[in-house]
Formats: sequence, structure tokens, C-alpha cells
Amino acid sequence: MTDDVVLFTVNAGVASLTLNRPAAGNAMSLELMEGLLHSIRDAEADESCTVMVIRGAGRVFCGGGDLNDLARAGQDDALQQRMVTALQDAMYSLAASRLVVIAAVGGAAAGAGLGLVLNTDIVLASTKASFHGAYGAIGLTPDAGVSYLLPATIGRTRASTMLLAGAPVTATQAMQWGLVSEVLEPEQLDARADELAARLSTGAAHALGTTKKLVGASALAGYRAHLDVEAASITAISTHPETQSRIRALIAKATK
Repeated sequence: MTDDVVLFTVNAGVASLTLNRPAAGNAMSLELMEGLLHSIRDAEADESCTVMVIRGAGRVFCGGGDLNDLARAGQDDALQQRMVTALQDAMYSLAASRLVVIAAVGGAAAGAGLGLVLNTDIVLASTKASFHGAYGAIGLTPDAGVSYLLPATIGRTRASTMLLAGAPVTATQAMQWGLVSEVLEPEQLDARADELAARLSTGAAHALGTTKKLVGASALAGYRAHLDVEAASITAISTHPETQSRIRALIAKATK
């Protein structure tokens, strides 16, 4: 498998984007965040492209922020700013894109990985998928639009349970709550995502982007400003001694 942390191709009007750090649970390092943003922009610029499918290589869709980069960012303002900017821009680019974006979630989506799911249009999940707020465990506040999009998608009480109590949500429960569009057996997930993407790209493609913008118009109106609020919050709290202690403890646990 290639060493690229994001795999990106376009074929027959469909962009395929795969987070490619399987050994790290596809955690969002700075390199992955910037690769994600560049790939989204490349797809947007390709006039032949109307649909994008996002996957995660390996067993985890996306485990959230990379702990090592988060630890370094707590001591490095420049790194912190690059990470925040890349993630904000990637998430807003997805939400505002003319492309119909399909998430094929084969495993856990946690933290910023949950945010990535929330910024797509159609969510297909395998029975092995799960969804996690995850921020409380490391003493961080939400990013990637999670605090804006999650309550709007599943309701304030359920969102609070996920984010404050850290309760994981199964694929079936997520579909009942409106977070997931379809739940499939693991061996069916990729084929279903490809079939749906191909059907959409060969349909009335010229109307899809406009329809997406109409459906998301009310949410998008205040989204960019809220991303700035999230960024200010997570930037401030990332240097808190308790947060840094929790991040170091998780890194130590992972390396044992």
C-alpha cells in the first residue's frame, strides 16, 4: 500500500478519497488534514466530478486527532494554527461543496472522524461501525463542526449524551437517530457506496449540487462563524495542564 496518507482518484465523475493511516486508526495528523483539504479542492475543481466517496483504510474509519500532533500543538502555536486552519477549511469545503459526498463508514468514527461524517451528505455504515464524541477523554472541546452539526442532526439531548457522557453509538442506533442513512454488512459496504456513487454521477448530475445547497442553506449560513468559535475554544483548551496530561497518558498507553 502507498505511503500517501490520503489516497485520491477520480473516475467516471466519481472522486474516491481514502484516509490511509490504518496503523494509526486513520488519526488526523497535520499531514492527513492538509491532504484531505487538497483532495477536496482538487475534486471540486474537476468539472467532470459530481460525487465523492470517503472511506477509511483498515478497521477504523477515523479515530480523531493524532495524539502526537495534538501533544506537539499544545506547545507549538504555529503547528496548532496550521492544524486548526486545515481542519476548519476541509470541513467547510465539504459542507459547501457542489459535490454529493458519501461516507462509507466501516469502523469507528471518533472526534474529528465524527465531524468528517457529519459534513457528508449520505452516510453508509457497516454493522461494525460506531460513533464517538471522544473529546472528553482527552480534555478537549469539539472541533470539525461537531458541536454545530451533531445537535442539528440527532437533537440536543442525544448530542449532549455523546459529547458530555462519552456514550458510543452503534450503527443501528445511529440510523434510528438520523446520523446514518443505511446500515449494511461489512462485505456489502464498498459495493453499495460504489453503486450509489455511480448512479448519482450518471443521473441528473447538473441538479445535484444546487439541490444540496438548497437543503443545507439554513445550516450553512452560520457554519463558518461557528467553526471559528470551535477553533478558538480548542486552541485555548489544548494548552491546559489537564488536557496535556491526558494526551500524554494516552500516548504512553498506546506505546506499551
